[in-house]
Amino acid sequence: MVTLAVADEPDFLPSLLEAPEPEVHMERRPSYTIDTVRRVKAGLRRGDRLYFLIGIDAFREIAKWHKAGELLRECEFIVAARPGYSLENVASSLPNDLRPTLKELRADGLDGALGRRRVILHLLPDTHENVSATQVRTAIKKGGGQLKKLVPDAVAEYIKKEGLYKKVAGG
Repeated sequence: MVTLAVADEPDFLPSLLEAPEPEVHMERRPSYTIDTVRRVKAGLRRGDRLYFLIGIDAFREIAKWHKAGELLRECEFIVAARPGYSLENVASSLPNDLRPTLKELRADGLDGALGRRRVILHLLPDTHENVSATQVRTAIKKGGGQLKKLVPDAVAEYIKKEGLYKKVAGG
């Protein structure tokens, strides 16, 4: 699906980094973001920087992610605004051991307080993309009529052809 989605984007290169090995497919273990980030970093050249782009809606759950503190220190995060969510929730979304105190925030601001914890966050307040994976799953659950408004036509056709996302959590 990624390949179909970026087919018209010459600057994007899809990757099989997280694709399961064919012979291991039956014994699939969870794919943790920390492992993926470390594998990507291992392939970078000296001086390269790795950024993790994430919407504030997903970032709100970052403290629950596997090895969240380590992940936040592995690369720089770019947290993008999303309709219905406030970037003011960034600090409160962090794991407790990385969360700055009100005193630190007043004295040093978010960047200074996080810098001492070796965490770098960049905020994108003007990005308001209104499509989410949850919306895609909901569209499919409702019959798929709205799907082509959310994803490229080739992706919508692939999802329908392969019968993907038929079992939606809670449904």
